[in-house]
Amino acid sequence: MAKRKQPVPAAAPLTLPERISGPLKALLILGWRRQMWAKEVRLPFPPSPGLGIRIDVYDMLRVDSVVIGDDGYDVTCICTFEGGGKHYTESRVRGFGFEESGYP
Repeated sequence: MAKRKQPVPAAAPLTLPERISGPLKALLILGWRRQMWAKEVRLPFPPSPGLGIRIDVYDMLRVDSVVIGDDGYDVTCICTFEGGGKHYTESRVRGFGFEESGYP
């Protein structure tokens, strides 16, 4: 007698952190107000220049260039705020998880 296949159970819906996490360890470098800011993230796919990365409901970063070979990271994305970022404050940038950095 042939064995009946068991149905595959439905996966639980992904939470937001699971949706944006991925296999690539990336360093986001944000140039804002003549300072460099850094944040470590996991990306689900390799980035490319022009890619938009949503950091909050209405806030996006634009990847200007991609660097490979920085120690400890699969990829480094050099980014700017979409729209220029003139209306952001230091506390808002820190609220996105960025810290002042001395990159490179």
